[in-house]
Amino acid sequence: MRATIFDGTTVRPFDPADAQALTTKTPYAWVDIVPAGPRDPQVVSLLQGMGFTDIVASYTTRTYSGGMFQAFGDNMVGSTYAAADSGDSPVLVHCIWNSGCFVTVRQGADEAMAKALEDFKPRAQQLFTSPGPVPGILMQLILDSIDRELTDLQTRVGVLDGQIIVTTNPAQLSELQQLRVPVEALGTTLPGYAENLSESLVDPSSLPGMDAAGVQALQTYAACVNDIVQRIDSAAGDVRSAIQDYQGQVSAVQGNRINQLTLVSIIFLPITFMTGYFGMNFQWLVNSTESVASYLILGLIAPIVAIIVSMWLLRRGGFSLGGRHAHRFRTRRHAATAAAAASTTPTPATDAPATDAT
Repeated sequence: MRATIFDGTTVRPFDPADAQALTTKTPYAWVDIVPAGPRDPQVVSLLQGMGFTDIVASYTTRTYSGGMFQAFGDNMVGSTYAAADSGDSPVLVHCIWNSGCFVTVRQGADEAMAKALEDFKPRAQQLFTSPGPVPGILMQLILDSIDRELTDLQTRVGVLDGQIIVTTNPAQLSELQQLRVPVEALGTTLPGYAENLSESLVDPSSLPGMDAAGVQALQTYAACVNDIVQRIDSAAGDVRSAIQDYQGQVSAVQGNRINQLTLVSIIFLPITFMTGYFGMNFQWLVNSTESVASYLILGLIAPIVAIIVSMWLLRRGGFSLGGRHAHRFRTRRHAATAAAAASTTPTPATDAPATDAT
């Protein structure tokens, strides 16, 4: 087990003597605990020494909280989520507090907690003198790591989608699949948590020891959670859109290749017919094509003329026989831009009175 205490000015390892000081409810402090395992008995023992009940202490050994916020006497239990250091599933952070301290129990998310502490330090001393809003504010700062992760994910997806529109390669699909993993992990965790949180915090003023500032902080935290859920849906939509763009672009390239093969087959179809016809071993045909003139006419001139005529007929029919295929996304966007420009171009007035050209 690893535990630290922040008293508003410094962060230091938690000492057993600190537990006795915290039970006197002065001064206020933030204790951060990282268990050695899912059910570390040292954590329960430490929390009991700090004055928390057995029920509250055992709550921190759970692997799922479901957004429950509940009071047990003068003690409150709740939870929030932090971004994992490895970018996988979000880390559950158990939160318990009373009028003397705020305690977080987690397994991982060291970077997220370090950032939350950094953001909290400038106003810690002022908040610790009236600690009502401290739980809500700290949980918001911890949850901000999820917001930053979503911002990074959406930025990377946007950049990757722009690259897909220009050109595609298999590595892009692999990267999209990797980006989809953390979004799906957030999508399976945060929405249910947000729904249960809203039910638990219907009336935060009924919680013991919560003043008006503390109630407002918890309500703001609940609003932040709902905003995160909406951003998760947006990020999932961005990933799906990028994958659809990739699939559409690959389909366009494959369709272009098929069209090219079809055109080549059509162009050489007359030569294929002539090859089959003159390749028949009828004696009269063999005797009639023994001369050099027959070879020049049937073997060189006729195939070349057939190719030229085929290409001319195809071009006349509207088929493109050269050049790169137009990009499906850029063509669509350029067409839309041209249409918008045409619709906004002012038309000359036809019924304006003629000016006197004297």
